[in-house]
Amino acid sequence: MGGVLELKGQKVLVVGLARTGVATARFLLAQQASVCATDLRPVDVFGETADLLLEDGCRLSLGGHERKDFLEADLIVVSPGVPLTIEPLQASRKAGIEVIGEIELASRFIDFPVVGITGTNGKTTTVSLIHTMLEKAGIPHWLGGNIGRPLIECLSAFLEGRANEKPEVAVVELSSFQLETIVSFCPKIAAWTNLTPDHLDRYKDMDDYAEAKARIFMNQGERDYALIPAEDQWLQARRKRIKARPVRFCIGTEADVEIRYEKERIYFQHGRLVEGAGVQEIYETAEVQLPGLHNIENIMVALSAARLCGASPEAIRETMATFRGLPHRIEYVGEKKGVNFYNDSKATTVASVVKALGSFTRPVLLLAGGKGKGTSFRELRKPIREHVKKLFLYGQAAPRMADDLNGAVAIEKAGDLAEALQGAWKHSQPGDVILLSPACASFDMFRDYEDRGEHYKGLVEKIICPGE
Repeated sequence: MGGVLELKGQKVLVVGLARTGVATARFLLAQQASVCATDLRPVDVFGETADLLLEDGCRLSLGGHERKDFLEADLIVVSPGVPLTIEPLQASRKAGIEVIGEIELASRFIDFPVVGITGTNGKTTTVSLIHTMLEKAGIPHWLGGNIGRPLIECLSAFLEGRANEKPEVAVVELSSFQLETIVSFCPKIAAWTNLTPDHLDRYKDMDDYAEAKARIFMNQGERDYALIPAEDQWLQARRKRIKARPVRFCIGTEADVEIRYEKERIYFQHGRLVEGAGVQEIYETAEVQLPGLHNIENIMVALSAARLCGASPEAIRETMATFRGLPHRIEYVGEKKGVNFYNDSKATTVASVVKALGSFTRPVLLLAGGKGKGTSFRELRKPIREHVKKLFLYGQAAPRMADDLNGAVAIEKAGDLAEALQGAWKHSQPGDVILLSPACASFDMFRDYEDRGEHYKGLVEKIICPGE
């Protein structure tokens, strides 16, 4: 370790007090910074968390943002959920005050390689695969970022002696929100899983959203690696901006790429990337537990990253054969009377629902809805015609979804998720699949996608085992 940022005595403002903000404030206090934390929510929302921060010497400015807190700071660390467009942050930047995020802050205290994974879909599955591959290979590492544990928490645990083994690499899931606030952060291996419309309630258009994602490559050099889809048109048009060595992946083609999938085999041109390595490695996929070609893409990204970190082919093959996926991602919930129930609550975008539907050959009764993200649902028309026998809509976005999908399939509106599930169960027949894959955020009715998924699984359990 040995940070490049001197924090002792510095006035640091933390903006946003969700998990990342709290972890950031605690780290800064441990570094003997003078810390103020601000959030729009009132103090009573934070309960014991606020009391503990106050005890540790943090000043709290809750229930709104005080402009003077921003202008008096030496450094501002903004949480991912806070838009950079708010007026106090704009004023701070004009005044020459540096505004960074938690990822940038943590990176200034890390002196070992980082694997950064971004993209619209597949990030969490991919970083979890990499984590498992490295774990089976015996390579000490951190797993953090957007996956649920802030990177700054990993750093704090190490500096405070709660994690004794120094890692060889950090594996970090990165959202576009987190990438907006990097300055010098440079992952040794940066991966872009895919790009589809998302978060258009925060970004002015797709190009604006993609530009935020592409920041993952901006500080890389020729000794770094960029894992990218070979056929991504947005990146292809801007390929000269990527200075790192490309590791291109694709499905079903003989194209001259570094890693590809064809006929239940993954072909990895390891020798192109690592001097002295064998020219080509072959990985069989017949035993892979994850459904869908999108998960083959996730495996290719994870495989490439893990091998470049030194994981053995044996560790990778074992992971491919045993990794069964993550909760809320096309998760099998149970079966009754020949009807299978799946939970894909993490599918908060149209593209993720398209991929989920493509994973099934049996008729699907689809439950969708929630809080829209400003995107159209019309791209679902074709896959719904091909895979869905009836669509059950609920939540805030239901009216727009019904308009966009009118005529593609029979539609039934429901008051909530429970009513939608009951409608699907009523119309189901043996051999059907009932799938929750919402294409929307959860915040109109639930805390987050995990809360929604757990609620759905509880409802399914009552159908499968009534009275228990």
